[in-house]
Amino acid sequence: MVSLIIKIKKSKERGKKKMKKTAVTVKKETEMNKIQKIGRFLNRNNYVIAFAFVLLLSANNIAFASSNADTLWTTISDLLETWVTRLGGVIMFVGGVMFGLGWKNNDAEQKSQGISTIVAGAIVIAVAALTSQFFA
Repeated sequence: MVSLIIKIKKSKERGKKKMKKTAVTVKKETEMNKIQKIGRFLNRNNYVIAFAFVLLLSANNIAFASSNADTLWTTISDLLETWVTRLGGVIMFVGGVMFGLGWKNNDAEQKSQGISTIVAGAIVIAVAALTSQFFA
């Protein structure tokens, strides 16, 4: 009789633990449902969201370009010239490092690749200097 009462108490305690576990899993499931709902919303409306971002980004350019189209074109040309010149300088710098390391190691192939890279950087800088001729 006593052992029967102990078994009943233990089974009631196990039931309480199960109830706690199910409450936690239900809470996790509702959180997952919310996340899944948000994901479904984003998947269904991804084109609308992308269009809204593009519209927001282009609104600034439209307001800037409305003053004068030539001013915008000149600004783009100057920006292109500046950054392509910088890119050519970086290429020349890398070529100089390659040439110096080839000279240190007495490696003819690395020296020639370094000089070729320096010349390529110089060509990029020359093309950038002619940007005003291309976009005039």
